[in-house]
Amino acid sequence: MPNHHLVRALPLLVLAVSLLAPSARGELAAWDQAKVTGFAKDLATATDALYDTFMQQPPPPNPRSMQSESYYRLKHRVWMIRGEARVFVRSLEDGDAREQTELTYDMLMSHARSARYEASIVFVAKDVGERAAAVRGVLNQLGPYYDPDFRTLAPDPNIEPGATRPALR
Repeated sequence: MPNHHLVRALPLLVLAVSLLAPSARGELAAWDQAKVTGFAKDLATATDALYDTFMQQPPPPNPRSMQSESYYRLKHRVWMIRGEARVFVRSLEDGDAREQTELTYDMLMSHARSARYEASIVFVAKDVGERAAAVRGVLNQLGPYYDPDFRTLAPDPNIEPGATRPALR
């Protein structure tokens, strides 16, 4: 085989080996239906409280501001998180395990990440930040059951009172 064919094939070989190589992923927590269902119930309670508290917060005064746009996106995300949490707990109560509830968990986390971003832009009242901290705490308990590489959601000083920024590395 001439060298130029080997040079052409090398990138494909590297790709094939990298796809076949075992990944350095963490391990999922051992599934405990009762424990995960309990966390899901706590999440539903926490998201209901967050939703109710957030709905009492008035929108920013300038309707065309970036903060106002973020407020309405955040309002929608909080509503979506509450709905997904309700679906999540019902599924687990009906006996669905990790495989059947993983998509709902993924949707919850996606909405939570988006809500955290929007909340960092919008002024949120102290009680809203406290409710968000409760939701974050339950998501941190659920994470290891669904994501082998779960990284704890840290408090955000723009959302939760008393939180500090993590040190830059």
